[in-house]
Amino acid sequence: MSPLQLHDEQIDRTKEDSPDAALVFFREEDWQKVRTWSTSSTRLRIGPATLDFEIANRLMDKSEWVDSLEIDAAMYVFRERTSLKRWRPNRVAFMIVVFSNMIKKEYGLLEGQGRKNYTLHNLLLQYGKGVLPPHCRTQEIWNVDVDRLYVHVHVSGNHWIALCISFLTRSIDVFDCSGSKRYKELDGFANLILRIVKAVQPTRHQKNFAVGVYTVSYVPVGNLNKSACDCGVYAVKFIECHALGLELSLLNDDNIIEARHRVLWDLWEAANDPDLIDRMSKY
Repeated sequence: MSPLQLHDEQIDRTKEDSPDAALVFFREEDWQKVRTWSTSSTRLRIGPATLDFEIANRLMDKSEWVDSLEIDAAMYVFRERTSLKRWRPNRVAFMIVVFSNMIKKEYGLLEGQGRKNYTLHNLLLQYGKGVLPPHCRTQEIWNVDVDRLYVHVHVSGNHWIALCISFLTRSIDVFDCSGSKRYKELDGFANLILRIVKAVQPTRHQKNFAVGVYTVSYVPVGNLNKSACDCGVYAVKFIECHALGLELSLLNDDNIIEARHRVLWDLWEAANDPDLIDRMSKY
C-alpha cells in the first residue's frame, strides 16, 4: 500500500475548539499514525469489516462514493461507544445495511402476500431483540431498552440517506443531503417497524399493542453534496450529529472532506483500541 497523502487543499484547518471539531477534527500526530499504517500491508479488523487500503482510499478520495463496508464499520464504532458508555447517548441502537436491505425485501413480500398472511422473518425479530447485528450484540429489546434506532438506506440505486426511527413517537426522521422529499424505499420502514416492535414485546404487552404506520418527516438540511460523491459520508455524520445532540448545520460542503478523514481516523483508532480488540475476538 502506498502512503496516504493529504494535499494542501485537503489539510484539516479545523481547530480543536471549533464548533464542528467533534465531527471533523483530529491532530497531526494522529494522522501520522494512519499514514504509517498505510505503508504496511496490515489489514485491521473493525467489527463487521476489514480496514484496508481499499476502504481508506474511498474515504480519502473526494471523488469516491463510500461503500456499505465502511458505513457498517462506522455504525459498529457507534454501537461500541454507547455500549462502553464512552458516548452520552443511551437507549439507542445502530443498525447495519443488511437490516435496511432486508426491510425493503420483506416489505415486498408483505405487499405480495397481504398484511393478514404475511409473517415476519425471524431475523427481523433478532434485530428487535438486540441479538443482531452480530458484532457488539446489545441484547436490548426495542421499545423496552431502546427508544430509537439509526439506520442507513440506499435509495434510487445511487444515493445514501440516514433515518432516525423513534419508538416513542412512532415516527421516522429522514436526513438527506440532497433535499429530496419522497423515497418509496421508506414505505417498508413505515409499515414494518411497528410490527417488529410488537412481536418482541413481553407477552403481557402484546395484546393491547396497536399496529399502525409510522409517520415520515424529512429534516431540512439544505442543498448539500454538490460533489455528488459525499452522500454516504453525510449519512454517517448526520447520524453522529443527531445522536450527540449536535446541530446538523455543522456539516456542509466546506468541511465534508475533513469529515471523510475523521471517519477514517475513527475507524483506525477503534481497530487499534485494546478494549475493542478484545471484544471483537469474542464475536
